[in-house]
Amino acid sequence: MKSSSQLVAPIFFFFLLPLFPLEAQQSPAITALTAPWPETLKVDGIEVLPVQKNIYMLVGGGANVTVQIGDTGVMLVNAGGPGQADKIVAAIRKLTRKPIRYLVNSSPDADKVGGNAGIIQAAGGVNGLVGGAEGRPANAGVMTMGQENAVNRMTTAIPGFPPLTGDAVPVSSFFTPRKDFYANGEPVQVMHQPHAHTDGDVIVFFRGSDVVSAGDIFRTDSYPVIDVARGGSIQGAIDALNNIIDITIPERNQMGGTRVIPGHGRICNETDVVDYRDMLTIIRDRIRGMVQKKMTLAQVKAARPTLEYDGLYSTNEVSGDALIEIVFNEMTKESQK
Repeated sequence: MKSSSQLVAPIFFFFLLPLFPLEAQQSPAITALTAPWPETLKVDGIEVLPVQKNIYMLVGGGANVTVQIGDTGVMLVNAGGPGQADKIVAAIRKLTRKPIRYLVNSSPDADKVGGNAGIIQAAGGVNGLVGGAEGRPANAGVMTMGQENAVNRMTTAIPGFPPLTGDAVPVSSFFTPRKDFYANGEPVQVMHQPHAHTDGDVIVFFRGSDVVSAGDIFRTDSYPVIDVARGGSIQGAIDALNNIIDITIPERNQMGGTRVIPGHGRICNETDVVDYRDMLTIIRDRIRGMVQKKMTLAQVKAARPTLEYDGLYSTNEVSGDALIEIVFNEMTKESQK
């Protein structure tokens, strides 16, 4: 028969077990929360973020720039703002030495097209198949493209930004709802979103990588810029967000899956787009109801229909009051039809 001291020792050892380090027993979730934050690659102030598969997002050169890399070369969605092309090219060269083959502009805004000339120069000019310099091989240079309305607006000066000229203007434009082509081993769909941020916005869907580059149709840092003077509308913006939601698919629990690159802000998934769409829909419906009650613009602003969202999205670029005025004017026109 064992003595009492022999019985106590194992029991005492059992109660001491939790006092020892538990690193080996931690779940992947706890490990992820406690692990050091990975270092971010920065080149000349441009932050390089991997998105999914062969897609990257460049931040800091104006609007977000989408980079697709493959066997054929590099495809870009947007070129950054004026004076940023050299930095963007330097960031790309940290990822690959392959040539730049495609450039799609998602809208006519300066922070999307201001770097066109510099990117095209770094790529060796415009692709010979679509109007490049005489004598250039057909497969040399970059193919540039945009929606027809956007391309037309790029050639018109706006306050603070001169019109694009020469090779900086996309040489391939389209007026159909969608333009499809194959780049770097995957199908790419460029989809026109009429009357959203402007009347020439597109979203670019990389089907193989399962990534959507949304331009300023979707952003996480402010309310949307609805450029009414260039054909933008709140209803068009909501319709465009619904189109993004239609092609995005979450992996599990409404998280993961299709990645969405906004015009400004962080990498997102479908749930983020749904939240943004719902916010705009709620604001629109509130203001529509107030317009139907014959409230004036001053009364609508005083009612603060954007109140719970202003802390997240109201900025100097687009304040809550500025959005209210745009939606009020659109809903007033709608009620008069």
